[in-house]
Amino acid sequence: MLGETTDDDDGDDEQKAPQTAAGELADAIRTTLGPNGLDKMVVGENGTVIVTNDGSSIVEWMDITHPVGRLVEQAAAAQDSAVGDGTTTAVVLVGALLEEAARLRSDGLHPTTIIDGYGRAVETAVDRLEQCERDLRSRHDDRLTDIAKTAVTGRWDDASTDRFAELTLSALQAVEFDTSKLTLNSYPGGELRESACLDGVVVDLETSSTSLETLRDPTTRSHDNPTIAMVDAEIGIEAPNRIESVELQNATQRSAFQDHEQDRRTELVTQVTRSGATVLLCQKSIDEAVRTALAQRDVLPVERTRRDEFDVIARATGSTPVMSVDELTEDDTGSVESVTQCTVGTTQTLVLQGCPEEQRTSLLLRGGTPHVADEVRRIIADCIDVTRVALDDATYVPGGGAVPTALAMDLSPLSRGIPDRTQLVFDGFSAALEAIPRTLATNAGTDPLGTLTSIKQRHDNGTETVGVGPDGHPCDMTDAGILEPTIVFKTALQRAVAVVTQILRIDDVVQTSADDRTTDAGHDHAHTAAGGYPWAVGH
Repeated sequence: MLGETTDDDDGDDEQKAPQTAAGELADAIRTTLGPNGLDKMVVGENGTVIVTNDGSSIVEWMDITHPVGRLVEQAAAAQDSAVGDGTTTAVVLVGALLEEAARLRSDGLHPTTIIDGYGRAVETAVDRLEQCERDLRSRHDDRLTDIAKTAVTGRWDDASTDRFAELTLSALQAVEFDTSKLTLNSYPGGELRESACLDGVVVDLETSSTSLETLRDPTTRSHDNPTIAMVDAEIGIEAPNRIESVELQNATQRSAFQDHEQDRRTELVTQVTRSGATVLLCQKSIDEAVRTALAQRDVLPVERTRRDEFDVIARATGSTPVMSVDELTEDDTGSVESVTQCTVGTTQTLVLQGCPEEQRTSLLLRGGTPHVADEVRRIIADCIDVTRVALDDATYVPGGGAVPTALAMDLSPLSRGIPDRTQLVFDGFSAALEAIPRTLATNAGTDPLGTLTSIKQRHDNGTETVGVGPDGHPCDMTDAGILEPTIVFKTALQRAVAVVTQILRIDDVVQTSADDRTTDAGHDHAHTAAGGYPWAVGH
């Protein structure tokens, strides 16, 4: 069984079990690295099937049961949260560093010696990394396009990769790289080429639970230069705040009661139209009769607008939400250039374009199926994160394993000047760095040893930007436009060393139960070495 120990294993094997658990997780992710990485099919407990080669998504969806495997999962999640990329690289480095650590331990090195050596080696590597980085000149640097393409290369075809980068950069530039003013909406039933970058806010009417049966045209309807009114409360006949009953003595009283309700609804509609509003957005529900009457007077009613969308629209349009229609005046309304109600795939949406008070941009993303549409959204989100951190850090490095190869070649001669056994750890660290180009070459179907040797020869000749190209053969990464933010590799390397340090300090996994901790004597704790699967996908 995967990662499981048996009674026949000696003590040293039990000490290696935690390292084995993390190593097997790294092996599971390794084949997804690079433009030629393969996909994983993740099957959920409810039968949901997701196909992706995004390392962070795979690790997130895995049902990881081994506690050491969860350490790697947490490191991967932290990497994805911080920079949006480099998750697979971090996990592969964890596996390589643990593999080298196991070899060093078999040579007689103590874990603390390895930990100390790894710490010194990563500090040296980070210092040397500055020699590999280049500066981004501005927000309109052409290298940003290359960085965006590199972030999503291998997750779709070449034409789609270009489209992803185009959508990402156009959206970011429209909001001056302020991602708080950018929203993503993905819908099935279309192709990626139908995706668009819109100036404004897209409201998903299905998630807003809005009824549109009162509208005359259920497919497309536009309002030019509409006036926007917003009500942050329910619109309709006020419900009593306590249990009450009304006793009607005759038909006249019944008619008077109905007339009162109708008069109240008329007052609400009149108040809305008096404000000049042509679009009414309500954060809660709107009485059905009021909705119908508003639609008949060419006022578009939108109810149960999501709170986040409601607040965004208020800021962007200059509208002032009121708590009651009775309070609504012309001064409370806002405006946009146009409001269009249209159907995207099978989903009805409301598009508010040309917001005067706050620049807003929405990416309307399309995919053939719900799974594809969700994957498109994830790819664009990753592309946006990587582009943003590249600009924040203002530096980039060549991709394709060029940087880890250069760092490994720099560390090797330095290790010869170390007088103690840490020299062996530095050599092991260098070998672990070379796992990145080796994996890229392997996933591309080329000879990893021959490819790595060729790359090293070209580095020796002064071309340190050479790495593994999309076809698996060495090429200049800068000329090929294969670039990544410096911070992505830097944080991946640092997190990998941090989690490996944690794992190397573990010599066993002790498993207890609640019953063991609450025995009558209070001291009879049963300690059991845990084996089992380091990760498992629920079926």
